[in-house]
Amino acid sequence: MVEMETLRIKLEQIVGAPLRIKQLTKQQSEIVLAEHESSKRGKSDYSGTSKRNLKASVIVDDSIWYPMYQKNGHIYVLEAPMRELSAEVTQLIELLVSQINPQNKEPLQVQGEEEREILRFSAWIVEQLDQERGDSDIPDEFDLKRRLNGEMIPFLLTCESAHAAEVSRVQLKKLLKSYFDGEVVLVPLKSHEWLVLAKKELVIGTGDEKEEEHSEAENDMLSAFSMGLYELIANEWGGTFHLSVAPSFSPVKSLPSTVGLLRKTIFLGKTFQVAKHVHFPWELLLEQLIYSIPVDQRRLFLEQAGDYGTLFSDNETFSTLETFFQLDCNVSETAKRLYIHRNTLLYRLDKIKQETGLDVRSFGDAVLVKLTMLLYKVTKRK
Repeated sequence: MVEMETLRIKLEQIVGAPLRIKQLTKQQSEIVLAEHESSKRGKSDYSGTSKRNLKASVIVDDSIWYPMYQKNGHIYVLEAPMRELSAEVTQLIELLVSQINPQNKEPLQVQGEEEREILRFSAWIVEQLDQERGDSDIPDEFDLKRRLNGEMIPFLLTCESAHAAEVSRVQLKKLLKSYFDGEVVLVPLKSHEWLVLAKKELVIGTGDEKEEEHSEAENDMLSAFSMGLYELIANEWGGTFHLSVAPSFSPVKSLPSTVGLLRKTIFLGKTFQVAKHVHFPWELLLEQLIYSIPVDQRRLFLEQAGDYGTLFSDNETFSTLETFFQLDCNVSETAKRLYIHRNTLLYRLDKIKQETGLDVRSFGDAVLVKLTMLLYKVTKRK
């Protein structure tokens, strides 16, 4: 290990950027192994790094990991800050790291055929997303394809805290199997990101309602099921988790685009629903439209509608308006949810009218305030 540390110090002096030797967690190791399998088969690497001609490295968030060796079941990598290195330097580090041969070095390997298949499948999904091929069908080369026939419900789980280091795929799959009361397909994607595919009948049954009624009932059941799933995972490991779910679909067709939808749903949810951790695409249609508006057009709208930054920056007012809109502008229900007297709520709404000239109990004014709030979240709020 002394030789490894010497190499790290010399490289750090040469490239002028901080480097460190990092022992990976189980979840992090799965990403490196997925990359290792992909590169062995001559495919693009896991994180889109093929664009920079990196064959033995993995980009995770803002860092580059160079796999060094595996010892006593743990994978060790040289970690470097991606933004501080040029393409030429990253290739040089890759070349030097590939030449090392420490004692007791073990080859990177995946345990079990199922694990190998899952990691290859993960690399394929990410590759399709990187190359914007969301409508790609699952290739026949994956034996896993046979398990993905029929209607399934897709979930995407992410974690933003250090607690995610304790979550292994084996542990998570065991927990999911218990909650779903059946087998699910669990695919690790990025660091601290998991795709879950479950048979439709395990989540919401088959459904015999008319199409319109069934769609609404399915969304309600998915909401309740997902809330329970989130609570189970959050209680098991703690930390900050986010969960998104989409309606039932056929994974064999256009699976990457569904993963893209789930990722966008979490992003929009974290942007517009900061107090929530479970996000649904059918509840974020207006937010998706707002976010698609160019920044200069957002600012122009706020200038024309009125700058209510001071009003929205007040937590009490902001919470009152959000709850009021969530409960369909129902004064009585909003007062109950906020645990305040109905007259207190009316006083707050009258105060908003005095400061903005808009009465949120009027449909037209309520729409304008709602739009202004959403635009404020992505334009003014830091």
